[in-house]
This record gives sequence, C-alpha cells and structure tokens, in this order.
Amino acid sequence: MTYVMILPKNEHAQSRMTEDCDAAMDLLFLAVKEILQIPDSDIILELTRCTTVAFNRSAVDAAVAPDVVLTFATSDRDLQPRFETLCDRVLSDWNDRFGDLKLEVWVSLIDAWAANTEA
Repeated sequence: MTYVMILPKNEHAQSRMTEDCDAAMDLLFLAVKEILQIPDSDIILELTRCTTVAFNRSAVDAAVAPDVVLTFATSDRDLQPRFETLCDRVLSDWNDRFGDLKLEVWVSLIDAWAANTEA
C-alpha cells in the first residue's frame, strides 16, 4: 500500500491543486503505479487543504519555502531502491505541468500493522 498526500502550503497552491486536481492525481498515480509497480487498489491519493499559517523568516528570505509538499508513504521496504527513480519522475512530470509551483517530495517507509478495511 502506498499513501500519497498533496499538501498545499499557500492559498495559491491550494487553488491551483483544486482546479487541476485530476491532473495532479493522475500524474502521481501513474508515477506510483509505473515506478513502484503497485496495483491500482493499493494506491491512495489525498489532496489536503492548506493549513500553513507562516514559514520561518530565514526560509522565506532564502526562497526555499515550498508551495506544495508531496508525501509518499509505504510499508513495503522492498520498494526503497525505487524511491530515487520515483522522485525523479515526479519532479520531471510536475515541472512539465505545474512548474510555477515550488515542490518538495518526501518518500518514507512506515511501520504498518493492520487496517480495518473489508476485502
């Protein structure tokens, strides 16, 4: 299972992600499916609202505060060697479509023990 969150970090990014939600989700879904080779039913994508109030002054002054953060979380440790390829693909595809939004991509392994979904 891979869980992807799109986290807009300002109102402009939230508006843009909402307007182009299908394009953003399709881009991320295909990257996860093709690079990590995960079945469609094991990919969950979520677009959140911006909850950021402010960034620290040094981040703003250095122009490093992102407009959007993407998080990819999976419990499948065997996928770790593919993380760099996933990031490269996402950054490339993102810049082609949403190049005006500064992006950070975080991929992480999580410990997952159970879920309460029915088969």
